Amino acid sequence: MHRRHYLHAYAFISPVIVLFAIFRVWPSMQTLYFSFFKVELLRHRLTFLGFGNFLDMVQDAVFRQALRNTLVYAAVIVPASAALAMVLAVLFTEEFRLKEVFKAVYFSPTVTSTTAAAVVWWWMYNPQYGLINVLLKLAHLPPQPWLLSSHMALSAIIIFSVWKAVGYNMVIYIAGLQAIPAMFYEAATLDGASSLQRFLSITIPLLAPTTIFIVIYNMIFALQAFDQVFVMTGGGPANSTNVVVLELYHQAFQRYRFGYAAAEAALLFVVILSVTLVQHLYSRRFEVAY
Repeated sequence: MHRRHYLHAYAFISPVIVLFAIFRVWPSMQTLYFSFFKVELLRHRLTFLGFGNFLDMVQDAVFRQALRNTLVYAAVIVPASAALAMVLAVLFTEEFRLKEVFKAVYFSPTVTSTTAAAVVWWWMYNPQYGLINVLLKLAHLPPQPWLLSSHMALSAIIIFSVWKAVGYNMVIYIAGLQAIPAMFYEAATLDGASSLQRFLSITIPLLAPTTIFIVIYNMIFALQAFDQVFVMTGGGPANSTNVVVLELYHQAFQRYRFGYAAAEAALLFVVILSVTLVQHLYSRRFEVAY
């Protein structure tokens, strides 16, 4: 009977396993395989290069800048969105009027298409008639070039991405806060702890597992950023917002260097896997210590 239960379980999940293997595992293996070749699809020809694509990638200044932009983007958006989401989640634990309305407003960017939202923000960032510069003028501040400036474009995209991610992170933090027993806060209040002390000594430590999950989840998606960059800047100006996935897209579908693009994808996979494993190992050590 025990074996029969296993057979039934595998029978039910087998369609998902097959689809995952076809659309995830097999393409990933193909990408890794193509990264060692010069791929000419129209001629149906593969020329073995060994590590030639990877050596070219290391020497490619455009790719190095794309990798640097990706790492900077991820290093800023992940802690910024997590910190802001935690503050909002704590605020929403208090009772006030229109609480659910504000919660829905903050969560709405999560369920909005990234492409559609990026188009709206592109108009808002317009240096001539964009809403953001209009507000700056009303505050007697100088208008900014935003997406037209190589020094500000990446920061503008980061602001958009934080706005897009904070709602999901907030909901996860709210769930984490609801799992914290109220007796901890009651005991701290009886001992005379202030709101800030309770936040620093109880909330942040007990939300650590939730924070680790949010960091890993957001890091994976941040390293794969594409939609917002493609729509808002196309990687410009002067490659200042170019990221790895966008550079991969350019190499594969504009320059038709499919082998080189596969090598970039393989390197990105190694980076994401390494970061995720490090964070996962750290989280396991924390849980053991906790």
